[in-house]
Order: sequence, then structure tokens, then C-alpha cells
Amino acid sequence: MDTLDSRFTDAIEGMYYTFEDDDNETKFIEMNNAFAKLIGLSKSELLIINPHTLYVPESSKKQLLKKQRLQLKGYLFSEEQLLGHNGVKLNVEVHSSKVHWGDKEIYFHVVKEISEKKWIASQVRNKPILASGILDENLNICTIHNHYEPLPFTLETGMPGASLYSYIDEADLMKVKRSVSKAIEYRQEKQVAFHTNGLYEVGPVKLRVIVKPLVNGNNDVIKVAFVLIRAEGFGALNESIVPPLLLACL
Repeated sequence: MDTLDSRFTDAIEGMYYTFEDDDNETKFIEMNNAFAKLIGLSKSELLIINPHTLYVPESSKKQLLKKQRLQLKGYLFSEEQLLGHNGVKLNVEVHSSKVHWGDKEIYFHVVKEISEKKWIASQVRNKPILASGILDENLNICTIHNHYEPLPFTLETGMPGASLYSYIDEADLMKVKRSVSKAIEYRQEKQVAFHTNGLYEVGPVKLRVIVKPLVNGNNDVIKVAFVLIRAEGFGALNESIVPPLLLACL
């Protein structure tokens, strides 16, 4: 498409355009870099395939009905599973809308990878989660969410970008680094207990972190989800024992 600009090509979330040919077959028009990276194929490889083949069989069977709804309503939202290049199943949200391009109707799709959302939800159901979030490939905090209700503090804007390791006691640091390294190497969920570094008035606090590497279609780690829980034997937590700000930082 001649009018594509950097807002599309360099967007963080995956995006692509499709159209219906004369045989009513769905075809790609163009996609951005984030979508190609998520699937694990080059743009040239993606452009020659039917978009519906990227869906797992269960989702692929429903695409005809969803296409009809999109044509009728002009907008569609759905949660799907896509198949990456190496058969990796990718949990995504797809926001689709019908748009006009000259005298033709085409379809614009925004794809948001939500594997961390699914994984964190499964952890919350089974564990007393204190906090959850996302780390980048350098284990710096990208997002942080506290699971107290109501929230006992206001998150500080400076927290994203801080290293997870900066809050861990030196005696436990190597153990945590080794566990996280194995999780990333083997693409497996790992957990490890540690003490905080005692920068707060109450002194060191014993916590447990569970990390889950999240991958794209090439099985490359694109981010790491984490949850923070109280360590076994730590007992009940309350605001007088654990500084709320500490929970936000981890």
C-alpha cells in the first residue's frame, strides 16, 4: 500500500491488511514488522500464504463465520491462537475492522500477543499472588501490577526500567540469575526464593518469584512474565510488615 508510513511499519503491536479476491479467498495485502516477527516468517513468505492457515485448526474452522460477521458489522474482536513458524502456539487478541481503500473494501487487523495475560491469570487462580508483570530480555521491569485490593499505594513512574536483580540480596543473587537463565535457555517456567536486599526499614523480606519466558513463532524469547508470591513459611503479609512500595518494585 502506497500510503503506509512508520506508524504502521514500526508499530509495537502486529498489524496487517487483507482483502477478498474474486474467488472470495482472503489474501494478505501488507503487514508490519511486528507481525512478521511474532509469526517468525519474513514478509515475503507471509504475503504468499492464506492468512487463515496461520490459525490453529480449532480457530481456522471458525474463520468463515467470523469473516461474514466482519463484513456485516464492520468490526470484530476475538481471542485466537496462531501458529508460529516452528509450530509454537501464540495466544493473541485480534481487532479487525472494515476500511475503504479507494473504491475497494479491505480489512485492517491489529494483533496483540497476550500469552502473559493467559499465564498470569492461571497463576492468580492457584496462588496468593502479590504482584505480576513483564520483564524485557535484559530482565528490566517493563510493566508491574499489584494484586492487593484495594491498591495500597500508587505506582511510581520510575519503576519501569529498573532491573529485577537490583532488589535481590547479594547472597541470593547468583541463585536467582542461574534459575532465570535456565528458564530462558529451556523456555520453561522456573521459580526461586530469595531475600530482598534490606534497603527498607523492616529489613530483608523473603519472597518467591516465578518466571515464564514467552516466545515468538521462531521460539525466540520476546519477553518474560513474572509473578511474585510470599515464600513458604513467611506467614501473612500486611502493610505493616512489608512496605507496599517494595511490592510494587518487585
